[in-house]
Amino acid sequence: MKSLLLPFAVSLFATACSAPPYAAYAIEDDAEAIAQVVVADASLQAVVRAGRPLVERIQPGDFLRIVVPIRNIDDEPIQILAQAAFLDGQRQTLPDETNRQVLLLPPGGTSNFEALSRQPRAADFVLRLSWNK
Repeated sequence: MKSLLLPFAVSLFATACSAPPYAAYAIEDDAEAIAQVVVADASLQAVVRAGRPLVERIQPGDFLRIVVPIRNIDDEPIQILAQAAFLDGQRQTLPDETNRQVLLLPPGGTSNFEALSRQPRAADFVLRLSWNK
């Protein structure tokens, strides 16, 4: 058990020393942090996990659709705000952001965040998660 705690403690220390936003940890145990999903607060990073995003074009040359599973791994319900910003092929921010949406996640629960770009130039995205205060 001791050997499992050391990497976790090192990870928490590294997170505490870095500046926000933080990359969200993955739902899957064997996956790395999901860079497209960022968390505004270290305490939120400790209780949410992001699944592999589904990213698809509705039709060729059309809008980008994203679906990102978000899971609460805490034993209490949480409320978070989720907002997607769409990027072009050079990862430059487009004037294309969703409104902030409240996600209510029960203990151990997963909810899919879904968004559709408003510009056909969208090629990627960043999903920002923060506490709903």
